[in-house]
Amino acid sequence: MSTPPVRRRSSRLLLVAAIAGTVVVATVAAVVLLERPGTSAVGPNPSAPTEIDLLPSSGSHSACIVDTPGTPRPILGMHYGALQANTYNVPTGTVGHAGMCYNATTGSLFSWVNWSKVGSAGGWFSYPQVAYGVDVYDGALTTYTNQSAAWALPQTVASAVNESLWVTASYDLRAPGASDVDGYDLSFDDFLSQGLPPTLEGPPPFVEVEIFLAHNISYPSKWVPWSMPTVVNGTLQSEPWDIAYWCHGVDNGTNGNVSFDLSYDGQATHGLQAGTLGVNLSAVLAEVEALMPGATCWTGPTGQFSQFYLGEEDLGSEDGALGGVSFNYNWTVSSYCLHTHVNSTAATTLACRQGTDGPAATLGADSPVGPPLPALVAAIPRRLASEPA
Repeated sequence: MSTPPVRRRSSRLLLVAAIAGTVVVATVAAVVLLERPGTSAVGPNPSAPTEIDLLPSSGSHSACIVDTPGTPRPILGMHYGALQANTYNVPTGTVGHAGMCYNATTGSLFSWVNWSKVGSAGGWFSYPQVAYGVDVYDGALTTYTNQSAAWALPQTVASAVNESLWVTASYDLRAPGASDVDGYDLSFDDFLSQGLPPTLEGPPPFVEVEIFLAHNISYPSKWVPWSMPTVVNGTLQSEPWDIAYWCHGVDNGTNGNVSFDLSYDGQATHGLQAGTLGVNLSAVLAEVEALMPGATCWTGPTGQFSQFYLGEEDLGSEDGALGGVSFNYNWTVSSYCLHTHVNSTAATTLACRQGTDGPAATLGADSPVGPPLPALVAAIPRRLASEPA
């Protein structure tokens, strides 16, 4: 099977926002806000328990972004974090789009991938995501997302481990068909670099930690069972995970970059396709640090991971499209939160503001660039036509 490529993103941005019923299009290298700006402070953080809600509250503006092969990296800033629809390394001949709509009425986010034709080469080339932190790819583009003064990135791994950091999300994934892809995942994705500012997936050394919530992944080839306390649909209990790593030399020629992957409920399952999961990110990073010396393919400094910087935390989906197919899938997120300084008692009651699983936002006038957005979004039902009932 193909190995997922490193996500190199283009520096060309197309931002499409629906604010107060009007679609606005601009080519920019920054983000705009759906709500008032948050404080973007980096450094020591308070020790009090903190919840950072990464979806805007109900009552803010609805907005959508749409990503096509010709406009590969639209970004839409939020109160905290940003939406990025993201395509990269799109195979020649591919037709279609990916998109994300925040619905201010329901307080939920609807994301979709819809390729009417995938180029013959196929591959891993779309990654719609909610991003929090410092987004620097190979030195080509920098996006500092709005951050909470209570907990801002970058932070060292040592700090993140000591801060009892949890991340929670409530979601519903309508997965792609097995005949159309050679793998997919919906995951928390964390990017770590050795220096500042964080340069992610650029010059080595670089570490990615992928936490698969829902998944159908056949790489890497060797997984090791692990378990950790996990919040599943409101209940805290020890849950099974599988963990593995792979070095990026098979993809981009440098084994100075490495990914550690964790699969909820074990690699042999598909994880949790719909529900609420809460993950102890501090425990995950501590386990990666313990495993690092055994990552024999990695050429980075295995004994210094505690001093790496966590630059970005994401929630997003990936798929490995087969050449020549037509397919689509979608997912809804009704809550996504970071929680800091969580003690064992508080972990049993972790909660995050809940939106509802409603339709995508309604947009106003057509965009003068790209697809006619209102018609495009209106044509996306809650369950796509090619999916089973």
